[in-house]
Amino acid sequence: MSVYQITLAERCCLRRVRRGIYVVARACAEPAHHFVATIAEAASTSLPQESKGMLKRGEDLRIMVRSYVGDLPPGAVFSHRSALIIHGLPVPYFAQNEAPCVESVHPKFGVRRTSILIRKREISDDDLVIVNGIRTTSVLRTLFDVARDFPLAFAVAVIDAAVRQSRVSANEIESYCVSRPPRTHQARIASVLENIDPRRESVAESITAVRFVEYSVPGFEPQVVIRDERGDFVARTDFTNEQAGVIAEFDGAGKYYLKSSGPKSEFELERRREYRLRNLGYVVFRLTWSQIFSAELFIRIRAAVEQRTKRCP
Repeated sequence: MSVYQITLAERCCLRRVRRGIYVVARACAEPAHHFVATIAEAASTSLPQESKGMLKRGEDLRIMVRSYVGDLPPGAVFSHRSALIIHGLPVPYFAQNEAPCVESVHPKFGVRRTSILIRKREISDDDLVIVNGIRTTSVLRTLFDVARDFPLAFAVAVIDAAVRQSRVSANEIESYCVSRPPRTHQARIASVLENIDPRRESVAESITAVRFVEYSVPGFEPQVVIRDERGDFVARTDFTNEQAGVIAEFDGAGKYYLKSSGPKSEFELERRREYRLRNLGYVVFRLTWSQIFSAELFIRIRAAVEQRTKRCP
């Protein structure tokens, strides 16, 4: 396969991952790209599926990680977000305009390149596991590294998910962190541990809970059951401040498509549910994915809580 052939295919059905590494993007009917079509149509080939947004960025990172399997420096192991992918744990979000980058740790050196970051860190035998033939940090070590090196909301969302999936317990991750105090970022790890709560049912809910802490919005509990005057069930809310009568719900559009009744029926049921909550005297705030990365709505929620709390006897 010549450089010229590859260059032409890149305009159509081939995508460059990094130097010398390409991924087949789609099956192609162009006769000159028959070599790509042969790979694309093979039973063992899984083509990229995502086209935009966080899902595509997650897929791009998975592809990048896969490209480094067998190509890490001797002694290095996958870590941090790369290890999350290998363990099947969520990568909650990516920074704006952040290119996919593989992460690993090595006991003797650290280096940063365009597509890979190697951190100089000690690795004990207990911290190393092999998953599907891939050397990576253990789940506990991965969560510890994430708590140490990533923002609070990111780390809490990851650990909430791991505990919720019974990959580890909250006590296990706390004991692990306490037994291995790092030289830096101890306060950051402690803050993460203080904010873990597996009652939250999604990455978005975990991030929302951390935003409540960051913007000093008090009193919200996750998964609160609301009943009417007769004791009949009305709703189980994402977050409720019972004293103030304020509810915060994450409004992911996907939930309307996941139920068998279809999006229109689900939207109507959700609308009726919200009317019932408002008729009971609750104020309901709906948060979208973009809003949980902005201060504006959380400031409004805080103001509503403060105002309604003052009214309470």
